Amino acid sequence: MAIGDKAAAKGLTVYTSAQAHSLGYQNDNQRGDDIADEIDARTAADALLVPKANFIIQASAPANIAGTGYSGRVWVVKA
Repeated sequence: MAIGDKAAAKGLTVYTSAQAHSLGYQNDNQRGDDIADEIDARTAADALLVPKANFIIQASAPANIAGTGYSGRVWVVKA
């Protein structure tokens, strides 16, 4: 994978190689890749903190999310 590809995939700024090498574009792109790796690592770690049973993804919101058994759950409604 080329330097800067991970950063670009995460929407971070990537500098082209058309710039003068003395401007340090390659170092900036490498730091962007490092940040992208950290984003992935933290996302994966955060996913382990909350049990999957607490995330409910469905087409419509439940009628009564304040009812018994819903405490601590995250409801995501698909568009």
